[in-house]
Amino acid sequence: MIYVPDVYLGATVPADIRELWWRWEGVRWREMAYSATNKLFPPDQRFGVVPADGMCALHIRFWRDYRDMMFNPVTGDRWPGTPGSPFLYVGHNMERLREERRREWDEKASAQMRQIETICLSGRSPQCAGDRTSPRAGS
Repeated sequence: MIYVPDVYLGATVPADIRELWWRWEGVRWREMAYSATNKLFPPDQRFGVVPADGMCALHIRFWRDYRDMMFNPVTGDRWPGTPGSPFLYVGHNMERLREERRREWDEKASAQMRQIETICLSGRSPQCAGDRTSPRAGS
């Protein structure tokens, strides 16, 4: 069994969230718990999610490709990683601007991951080869 904490950032983890800890519902709960600490930018939660059961191998690969897209704090490139420079930032607080862009990457990559799950599990994707697997074996 995969470890799920009883307490996260001082908040008791409800039983229903414990069951969904490694899914998007768990991510939303963790982000809300983080917001309760009065901090603006929660850590990236993409690596705390496993692909949904029943996804084909091709869509799991696409899912992992988006999970593994990381923001580069040196260049500060906007999503989806087009050339940029930290000198393109507008503002005075560079650390905050970097965190805003990092968060933008996290949100957009997570949205792509959820969309890939939806497409695959709909059963209507021509990309699915019919090789439905349990993704936990190869995460």
